Amino acid sequence: MKGLVSAFRTLTMLPVLGPDSGSGVSGLPWFPLVGAFLGLAGWGLAAGLLRPETLACGPLGSLLVGALVVMLWVWLTRALHLDGLADLADGLGGGWTREQVLAIMKDSHVGSFGVLALAGALLVKTVAAGVLCASGSLFWLGVAPVMARWAMVAQACFHPYARPGPGTAADIVRQAGPAHLLGASAVALSLLAWMVPQGGWLRLPGVLGVVIFLTALTGYTTRRRIGGVTGDVLGATCELAETSALVAAALL
Repeated sequence: MKGLVSAFRTLTMLPVLGPDSGSGVSGLPWFPLVGAFLGLAGWGLAAGLLRPETLACGPLGSLLVGALVVMLWVWLTRALHLDGLADLADGLGGGWTREQVLAIMKDSHVGSFGVLALAGALLVKTVAAGVLCASGSLFWLGVAPVMARWAMVAQACFHPYARPGPGTAADIVRQAGPAHLLGASAVALSLLAWMVPQGGWLRLPGVLGVVIFLTALTGYTTRRRIGGVTGDVLGATCELAETSALVAAALL
């Protein structure tokens, strides 16, 4: 269970009790379970607010509930993945060479590309979550974070670390292997089998396909531009996968 403690401490701001493994890579198989916790927190919040006697059951109310769910996720994760998305957008948008992209990504300041990426992701994710709240398909609020944390593991296992020296997530990416991806996939599939009702299985392959495609595209792009992935790329992958899962679930 030390790997699970490591996963929670890596991906959330929760003060989880107990000793961790001391190695971030041991938490990789448990990443989807952390996603399930975040998803169930959002699912529970939405279910509690969307009661028949409240005004939140209207279209605008559902949009407000969707925004609250997204803000809950931002708070629980310390906006860590959003920071990665902003850094990646600034790097890819403002840098021409590999060295320039990596230098921009390491800069703590947020540029115009990062602001646009943050605003777009939060807006799209909020609207998609609101649509799912309005339609009553709240289980997707639990599913999307699971898929997003699985996508992080896949990215770490398929690509090398982009920086030559130490850095955020360096040890995780360099030590990640097929066993970690297999473990994360088994955990994710078990969680999806428990979360998705019978009527949702027809839409699940399409949502999974969108998430896998966008994850692969992100990995291909960063490997071509900077030679691999970094902690920022893993965070951006999580945000893009989570957003695309919610959008696909709302539209398919």
